[in-house]
Amino acid sequence: MKALTSPTRTFPLEPAVVWVMWRRELLRYARDRSQVFGGFSRTVLWLIILGFGLGASFRDIEGYTYAQYIFPGVITLNILFAALQSAVALVWDREVGLLREVLVSPAPMLSVALGKLLGGASVAVVQGSIPLLFAPLIGVSFSLGSLLLAWGVMALLGLSVTGFGVVLASRMATFEGFGSISNGVIQPLYFLSGSIFPLKGIIGGVGFLDLPDTLRQELERLGIHTIGGGWVVQLPVWLQVLVYANPVTYFLDLLRAVSLRYQQLPMAADLAVVVVVPLLTTLLATLAMSRMHRR
Repeated sequence: MKALTSPTRTFPLEPAVVWVMWRRELLRYARDRSQVFGGFSRTVLWLIILGFGLGASFRDIEGYTYAQYIFPGVITLNILFAALQSAVALVWDREVGLLREVLVSPAPMLSVALGKLLGGASVAVVQGSIPLLFAPLIGVSFSLGSLLLAWGVMALLGLSVTGFGVVLASRMATFEGFGSISNGVIQPLYFLSGSIFPLKGIIGGVGFLDLPDTLRQELERLGIHTIGGGWVVQLPVWLQVLVYANPVTYFLDLLRAVSLRYQQLPMAADLAVVVVVPLLTTLLATLAMSRMHRR
């Protein structure tokens, strides 16, 4: 920790401090095999068991098998768990006194926060890559370009969720509160992202059909809910609002575009969220850690 104790640093971005904090997150992850087990367990349960189980009922979603459709969602789920767990470890650091030593050192807070966030994002990318090992089993293939793009989206999502988690962790009193974070934050972000159901389209049919509301209402009035052997799906308005308000929705949609070459939201909206949210969460996380310093 010598790099954190030099009294001569005044520049807000110190690469040595970022490196130390980033490396510490990676070392902690390498020594915690339970996270790797959790990543494989979630992948098998959601992608293989749920994917093939429900896939027996749904012929396809927009031309993809159910396992293929939820594949980006399983990657997202692993990233959510890994990034939030890395962020919440801040509470443990505070309990053992390590965080106080870091905060009272002359290390620039921006560098400390950035190292923490990049470490959490790196762990999230590793955990998010576990489902990629199962991609050939469900018929999903990646070119080198699409794989690099997928890792880029995963890194930005990991950075955003870690930043969000640091803000939450700065307000948590005990480490035991992680259970409530898991149920109260991760699951809503996951289920309200379109990860396991389409925002609109056809289940069981082939191709995408965006019906005008007037035509859809007329078909429903006549009792017609299927077209060409497929179920026409459109979420209720209140659920659409929640899904569209969830930033994870746009990361997942872009990840789905990269891995399956299929997306349901405008590309401009996806790119705007993917660029703005990591910057915003990094700023909020830095401010949250600065407030912890002043307490």
